[in-house]
Amino acid sequence: MRQELDEALVRDFPNLYADRHNNKTPFCWGFECGDGWEPLIRKLSQEVEAIIVAMPEKERKKFRVKQVKEKFGTLRFYMGVAHDAIRAAIDRAEQESAQTCEDCGKPGKVRSGGWISVLCDEHEAERKKKR
Repeated sequence: MRQELDEALVRDFPNLYADRHNNKTPFCWGFECGDGWEPLIRKLSQEVEAIIVAMPEKERKKFRVKQVKEKFGTLRFYMGVAHDAIRAAIDRAEQESAQTCEDCGKPGKVRSGGWISVLCDEHEAERKKKR
C-alpha cells in the first residue's frame, strides 16, 4: 500500500494502529497489500476503532493490530486480542476482499497463475501481459 494511504489509516485510527512502528510486531512493515483494499480496510478500521473507543481506557491497549496483509489472495487482518464483534467485522472484510480487486478496488475475483490474487479483468489482463 502506498505510504500516504498507510499514514492516513494510522492517523485516523490511532488506537487500532498504535503499534504500526513497533518493530516487535510484523506490523512494522505496514499494510502489506494493494491500494485497492484501502477502502475495505478503512471501513473495517472504523468499525473496530469505534468498538475500542467504547471500552474503558485501560482495556484499549490490548486491542491492536499485529499484521495486515494479503495471503492466498485475500485480506488477512491479525490482532493480538479480539472479541466476537471485532472478529465478525474482520470476517466480513476478509470475505469482501475475495471479490475486490487488490489493485484498484473494482469488483474482482480470485485469480491463479503464479501468485494467487484477487483482480478485476483489467488488472488480470495486465498481469498476463507481463508473463
